[in-house]
Formats: sequence, C-alpha cells, structure tokens
Amino acid sequence: MHSEHVHKSEEFFKRKLEEFDNQTKSLKKLVSVSSNALLASYKVSYRIAKCKKPHNIGETLVLPAAIDMVEAMFGESYAKQLQQIPLADNTVARRIDDISEDLCDQLVSRLQNNIEWINCVGLCTDGAQSMSGNKSGLQALVKNRAPEIIWTHCMLHRSALVSKNMSPELNDIFAQITKVINYIKHSPLRAKLFAKLCEDMDSKYTSLLYYCEVRWLSRAKVIRRVFELKDQVADFLDENDIEDAKPI
Repeated sequence: MHSEHVHKSEEFFKRKLEEFDNQTKSLKKLVSVSSNALLASYKVSYRIAKCKKPHNIGETLVLPAAIDMVEAMFGESYAKQLQQIPLADNTVARRIDDISEDLCDQLVSRLQNNIEWINCVGLCTDGAQSMSGNKSGLQALVKNRAPEIIWTHCMLHRSALVSKNMSPELNDIFAQITKVINYIKHSPLRAKLFAKLCEDMDSKYTSLLYYCEVRWLSRAKVIRRVFELKDQVADFLDENDIEDAKPI
C-alpha cells in the first residue's frame, strides 16, 4: 500500500509500529479519563439534586474541596485529573434534567408491564383540561379502567390559586422582583457578571433563585435571596441603566 517505503529498514517499521501503539494507548487513556469524568459529573449532580443545593456549589465548593483532599492524600498528579470533571452550574442543571428524564422513562417502562388498575384507588392531578377532563382527559382514561377511583385536585395547585388573591400591592411587588430575577438570570452573560459583582462585594451568595409559579412555596426563598442581595442587585441594575434599580 505504501510503495515509497519498500526499501526502508526493519528498524523503521518497528519504530512506526511502536509509535502507533503509543498513540493508541494515549487515545484509550484519554477516552477512559473523559468517560470517568463524565460519570463523576453525573454522580455529583445527582447528590446536588438530592441535597437541594444551588447548582453552582459543584464548581465553587465540591470540586475545589475534592481537589484539596486528593492532593493531600495521593499527590498533585492525581488531583489534576479531577479538574477534567465538568461541574459548571449550567452543566449540573443539564445533568439533573438528564437524570430526571431517565427516571421518568424507567417509571413509564415499569408501569407498562401489565399494571393492575384495580390497585389504583386514587388519582391526584392539577386542574388542566388534559388531566382532569371528564371525556378525554387523564381522569376519564383512568376511570375507564378503574371506575371506583377517587380523583382529587392537587393541594399545591389549589394553594397556588388561593395565593393569587393576595393584596394587589404585594402582587405588584413580587411581579417586579420576578421581572428583575428573570432579567439577570435569563442571560448567561448577565448572570456571570452579577456573580462576579457578588464575589467582589464578598457576598454570601452569587446568584438569585428562579421562581416557578407552580412551586409557590418557594416564593419565600426567592424573596429572601433577593433581600440578602438587595445592594448587589441595585448596583447591577444601576450599572445597566435599568429603571427598576431604585425601587429594589
């Protein structure tokens, strides 16, 4: 196949074979390290989700602490390998989403194995038509298989509906807070700049919390975090010439 090497010595081909073997070993080692780093990233993300900690704790606390421990116990060369583990806040969020989808797929797969509908005595959903409809909703489909089933409206959703009737003044304030949070966190660049500002001001936290209307019980945590970072939020909005800076 390579006629130009027909007159080469035997040592030439031995040297080429050795170089090829070394490249193959290096590639296998690189792939192995990358796979292990990916697995470690998922495992750490899973623990972060279980402990309900902020996603940025992976790169700000978990990874630096792990590097310090490994370096002290086994040496710097082993500690450097941990730096390959991706644990950025956005990466952790994607890992958690992947884990959630996988768990959902496993649950659906298990429920499809000849489920005994006679054992299903209650169904709790939100008030959406696709869930609670009497003709084509989930409630109707389930009742076709289990007529005696009792349907109830989700307590959290009922409480969320009730919470909307609070005073207009409080609603307006919280709407403004939510608008500011979305403005800062919606853009990755603004989120990083805000985090850097918090670090420069020696803040306890470096990010705000998203608010989900369904999980209305988290409203207190969202407001508390904004209150603790009110000076940082005001400075950030003022630097970006946002009118909401003064009320905050």
